[in-house]
Amino acid sequence: MTNPATLTRTDGVPMVRPMTEADIAALHGLSLEVRWPHQAEDWRLMLEIGHGLVACDGDDQVTACAMWWPFGDGLATIGMVIVSPRLQGRGTGRRLMRELFAAAGPRTIRLTATEAGRRLYESEGFRVTGSNTQYQGIVDAAAALDDPRVRPATEADRPAIAALDREASGGDRGRMLDALARAGRTVVLEDDSRITGYAVCRPFGRGHIVGPVVAADAESAIALASPHVRDRAGTFLRLDTPERDGPLVAFAQACGLANVDVSVTMTRGAPPATGPARIFTLANQALG
Repeated sequence: MTNPATLTRTDGVPMVRPMTEADIAALHGLSLEVRWPHQAEDWRLMLEIGHGLVACDGDDQVTACAMWWPFGDGLATIGMVIVSPRLQGRGTGRRLMRELFAAAGPRTIRLTATEAGRRLYESEGFRVTGSNTQYQGIVDAAAALDDPRVRPATEADRPAIAALDREASGGDRGRMLDALARAGRTVVLEDDSRITGYAVCRPFGRGHIVGPVVAADAESAIALASPHVRDRAGTFLRLDTPERDGPLVAFAQACGLANVDVSVTMTRGAPPATGPARIFTLANQALG
């Protein structure tokens, strides 16, 4: 990351510095400004996993931010790029992004983009490589399955979960998985004494989010999501998925979750090798 001592404020140009725990309240305020659902604890968890920058005005008030998460030497994601609406259009977002690109170095970078941000990212060398559909609502557990292969994860499962996630994501997301395990509940699918899938559910935004869900096929993904759906019955639940149709989407709809948004996944650099395990739902749109 750029040394903050080298960043100086001149008239009309915000100062940029590393994000710290002391910024959480201001960052939560920024997300409220743009009507994102993130709570202070969501910001705290993402900062625990990764790194960020903030831009400050002449009164040292945070006016913009951006974050990145290294997942090994070959992959990173970028997200939580917010510029206060009253200060948009001045190049602050692009400046923060370029600082993050420099920090990420030669890694392949992924991000989730709104339609409004897509043009900026395309101008910085990103291309559309997929999409994410957001489902949410008060969940109905009637469609949940009861698969005997699914059980709560234990400490002994952590290496197998990490290996499965590397296969699905193409990166080393071990630090993220550890943080998510502390924040929520993880279940695994065990086939013939081998872990073939996992799913996490944790507090996020207006309620809880189910993700990541990593599995070999959609039917296994549904089996893994089902215990979390039962646990959260009658409460607000969110699920972000790269699936546009098929069994998992039908399951989300049967659980009363509505499609409220579609965004695009963008990549800069060569996608890492993945498979056969797949990511069926995201940890959230910033982390992937």
